[in-house]
Amino acid sequence: MIEVVSNKVDYINLIYDLITVLFLIFLSFGIILRTYGISREKFALTNIKILFFSFPVIVLSSYLFGWAISFAFSSGPIVKGGFREFAFALPWSEFMGPNLDNNQTFVNDYQKSPMSLIKFILVTWSMIIFFGSAIIERIRIGAFLILSIILGSIFWPICSSWSWSSNGWMSEVFGYHDAFGSGAFHTILGGFALGVLGKLGFRKIKFNSFSKARDIPANSEISLIFGNILVVFGIFGLFLYSINPFSEIKNEFGSYMFTLNIYGNPISFYGVLLNFVMGISGGLVISAIHSFNNNKKIFIGGIVGIVSISAGADYYHPVHCLLISMIVTLAVFKSFNYLEEKFKIDDASDIIVSHGFAGFWGLIIASILLWGYPSSMAEGSVFTNPFGQFAGALIIFWILGFIPGYLTAGILKFFNILHLSDTIQITGQD
Repeated sequence: MIEVVSNKVDYINLIYDLITVLFLIFLSFGIILRTYGISREKFALTNIKILFFSFPVIVLSSYLFGWAISFAFSSGPIVKGGFREFAFALPWSEFMGPNLDNNQTFVNDYQKSPMSLIKFILVTWSMIIFFGSAIIERIRIGAFLILSIILGSIFWPICSSWSWSSNGWMSEVFGYHDAFGSGAFHTILGGFALGVLGKLGFRKIKFNSFSKARDIPANSEISLIFGNILVVFGIFGLFLYSINPFSEIKNEFGSYMFTLNIYGNPISFYGVLLNFVMGISGGLVISAIHSFNNNKKIFIGGIVGIVSISAGADYYHPVHCLLISMIVTLAVFKSFNYLEEKFKIDDASDIIVSHGFAGFWGLIIASILLWGYPSSMAEGSVFTNPFGQFAGALIIFWILGFIPGYLTAGILKFFNILHLSDTIQITGQD
């Protein structure tokens, strides 16, 4: 029996926290820089302002209820019991502000740490601006902010509590395993974006009179390239967010310092770092071969490579990561134009395929390669298996992602507050 005893809270933990925050900031600014690059000139500045303005909205909604939801729903409720303890995450809790008795960050006390809330907010904001970059140049700012709250402070926290926590019911009941957010971050993001775009429709200039998609040129190739580079390496912040690096473990043989994944399983930090690098490399190799002269897509391979290995990068061999990232990146690149041509889905940043599809297939691949591995250290948890992973992926993409996005966008469209007018879409907002 393994028991988490205590945490060595010292300057190393503080440095680790600050590095995590730094990478998450890189990720957020990379997305904004990339969005500026792909925007038309007449929308570029407005898009930056809209994405930045989502930050205070996400801070407020996360502080008021999003953070509490991420703990309350771990049991379903109903699936494994009622609501879990979440009083410490309510706005009026003594732990939701400066408190000299609350300086610890990891495992036992991380729930009550303001630093953990800060990291949660940054991860949430990263998801929201990823989403915002997919729907640019046709949505009203009010509608975008409403959708941001629905995704960032309701359904993403529910998804996180179900599938990406040490006591989530999916790992205990299904044997679901998602070490670094392949489902909890990327799959729900892609599903929600697909649902919203299904109602939002395409930009007025996207298709010609013969219903053929136009290739809208980038506003700034430099911003696009450097933004993608920041995103590729900024996603490592999600890996750092999912790891408890300095935890003391006690068993019958004594006490040891271990690195734990988000489910409480001991893992190798340096092995995870190597797998991350291999995932980037495999994706970039395929994207360079496939789209070297396309500045919008060449670095997306690195993103897809990371997303595709995120579900099992805590257990994979580096060769697994290289092959998975290459195969999934190739499949994603082959499907880039499918949604446009078949369903007239205008995803400005390719979020649906590069995050949603890559994350979904990453979960399925993990179910095969990690079949029989421990999904979580929670007592009674089921071992990782194909059924659990597939069921979890379906729930996350469709029930927590697509359906809420589609219904919310449909309601906003019904009240005529979803779209910008045709005139503004053509003439721009700058």
